[in-house]
Amino acid sequence: MEPDRINVYERWESEEDLARFRGDAPEPGQAAQNRDAEVGKYRISGVEAP
Repeated sequence: MEPDRINVYERWESEEDLARFRGDAPEPGQAAQNRDAEVGKYRISGVEAP
C-alpha cells in the first residue's frame, strides 16, 4: 500500500464532456505535485442493479 497515493476514477456522460474537460490543463501547483499518471478509457455497455 502507498499511503500518499490517490486513485481517481471519473465517469463522463458523453465524449463531448470528456473532451471539454481534457482541454483544461491542471493548475500549475497541482501539476507539480503529480509524480505519475496513467490514463485508460473503458467503455461499459450497461449497468444493472445487484
